[in-house]
Amino acid sequence: MDSGQRRAWPFDRAKIGVSLLSILTLIAVIWLLQVTSSIFIPMTAAFFVAVGVAPVSRWVQDRVPARVGWLGYAAAMLVILALIAAFVGSLWFVAQSVAAQFPQYADEFQKLLADAQAWVNGTKQDILGDAAGAQGAQPAAGADPVTSVALAVLDSLRHTALTLALIVFLALLMLVEAPVWREKVANTLGRDSVAEAMDAVTAIAQKFRQYLVVSSLLGILTGVLYVLWLWPFGLDFIFLWGFLAFLLNYIPLAGSLIAGALPVMMAVLQKDPGTALIVAGGILVIEQVMGNLVAPWVQGKQLSISPLVIMFQLMLWSWLWGVAGALLAAPMAVMIAIAMTHIDGLRPFAVYFSDKSDVKDFEESTRAE
Repeated sequence: MDSGQRRAWPFDRAKIGVSLLSILTLIAVIWLLQVTSSIFIPMTAAFFVAVGVAPVSRWVQDRVPARVGWLGYAAAMLVILALIAAFVGSLWFVAQSVAAQFPQYADEFQKLLADAQAWVNGTKQDILGDAAGAQGAQPAAGADPVTSVALAVLDSLRHTALTLALIVFLALLMLVEAPVWREKVANTLGRDSVAEAMDAVTAIAQKFRQYLVVSSLLGILTGVLYVLWLWPFGLDFIFLWGFLAFLLNYIPLAGSLIAGALPVMMAVLQKDPGTALIVAGGILVIEQVMGNLVAPWVQGKQLSISPLVIMFQLMLWSWLWGVAGALLAAPMAVMIAIAMTHIDGLRPFAVYFSDKSDVKDFEESTRAE
């Protein structure tokens, strides 16, 4: 072999370079999404809200004179506000119903808190030693646990209300400016690009509305299972717990924890710890089956997305954006997959998001009607 002859490289260095660059780009995008979550969360949520109520706006605008076309936007906003009011009002009704009957359990609840605090203090002493435990057992001035929890809840409610207001305002702007942006894209990229983009947005909107319907049906089924499981134990408010399970089904992870913790706490107050453990075990089974098996499978079939991909997206977006990410995980998976089918360079990869084996079958199942 000639020493001056170069040794053949067994791999295509250009492809390796492109792959490494793609991985680095993906890491950079994930990092960007995490650090700019305060911007992208309301923007993404507003997009899905806007495409969800867009048919209401169009339906009204098609039936009124052009000079009062703004009535379509007003109708869409009324639908959004009505849904938010119904959700918040339902939670308030549950809270009021429980609070009205709570005084009879006040003594048991105070005893439960005292036992829990004693257990925490004892654990501190075991771990940190008697001196550190004694110091930690002395509460700081003004550090009342109930007050701290109340302040934390109020701060969370304030933040949630501000975020919802921002999302509604952004959704309104998106609806109003959609025709203008359509013309901007047409003038810069051409009419064909506008038609393709509108097909993608329409398909995403239709799948998102299917997702809401499926989530509602799964929430009803979860609530019914709660009632059937709690009925034999003779717990109070079983229909309220079922109704709460239905409402909080729209909030993955955190919603399930809250919906399951409250009836378990009621079992502790009304029955005994042994019964509470049995109740908790049954609720855990319901949540695991519905949340990790039934919901991903049904949503995957309705959305044409692989159940495994939905679970992965749920973990990814929960890690990136917390509860908001869990709430947006399935719609985001649909949006990314459909967007990939409309980009030539990414179309072959869209099949990995779908429950189909061929990208053409996936395009057929997600085509706008």
